[in-house]
Amino acid sequence: MPDSPFRVVEGVKIPALFEPLCKRPMEEHVARLKTMELNSDDIMLMAFAKSGTHWIWEVASMLLSGKAEYEKRSKEFAMMEATEVEKLESQSSPRILNSHLPFRLLPQQIKEKKVKVIHVYRNIKDLVVSAYFHFRQMPPLKDITFEDVERMMANPDVPGSNYFEYLKDMDEYRKNNPDVPFFTMSFEDTKEDPEKAIQRLAEFLGVELSPELCKDIAQATNFANMKQANETKQHVAIAAKTVTMYRKGQVGDWKNYLTVAQSERLDALVQEQLGSCDYRFRFTL
Repeated sequence: MPDSPFRVVEGVKIPALFEPLCKRPMEEHVARLKTMELNSDDIMLMAFAKSGTHWIWEVASMLLSGKAEYEKRSKEFAMMEATEVEKLESQSSPRILNSHLPFRLLPQQIKEKKVKVIHVYRNIKDLVVSAYFHFRQMPPLKDITFEDVERMMANPDVPGSNYFEYLKDMDEYRKNNPDVPFFTMSFEDTKEDPEKAIQRLAEFLGVELSPELCKDIAQATNFANMKQANETKQHVAIAAKTVTMYRKGQVGDWKNYLTVAQSERLDALVQEQLGSCDYRFRFTL
């Protein structure tokens, strides 16, 4: 389907614009990903799109370097569905690899080598709003509505599979693989108390963190500073038009856009689909 904006691999939609970066058809790229050699000190950062991947990738990078200094390149250079496997393999250790894909499309050695996994999740109401503004930057989706995005999140029509299936997959994988180091953090908790979240993440990664460095990282990675720093980074050219990744980064912005009926429908879906999972959803601070 040459005109489709997506490639479908094992039921998962992946943006077709990633294919030229991977230097091979997406189905072949995913097959290579599954057998990719991992290092024991690799870190996998996994999140549904628009959940704060850029933010936590930068925090983790600073923790590993021991400095509150921004990476010169954007996290897309280590994004597994948008980077040639050979380039992923050649990156120096420790690598912080990131993806929006479910586990079944990622390296099997995550489990075999007990690679540390960081999973970031965000409440669906703010995620719907963030995705709406993100999608509208893309010409094929410029007329999308909030109702369209709401439907996409609950059906396999959004890149990377739907929101509920993705979170259930994460929860099930963690419970079924207790030997894999797994750290779950919410966008909202991190926003409310970034220093506490950074301290907890440092403990998970096994790095020493002074109170001063913790404060410096929290300051460097607040939304305004991250947005400004993003302007100076080296970026992957994944589209003819630059897509802005940073908008507001707020908790509760959904109240400015969603109707009461939409909010209630999403509440019901969260309870119905994710009520048995170990997530703590917060829609305001």
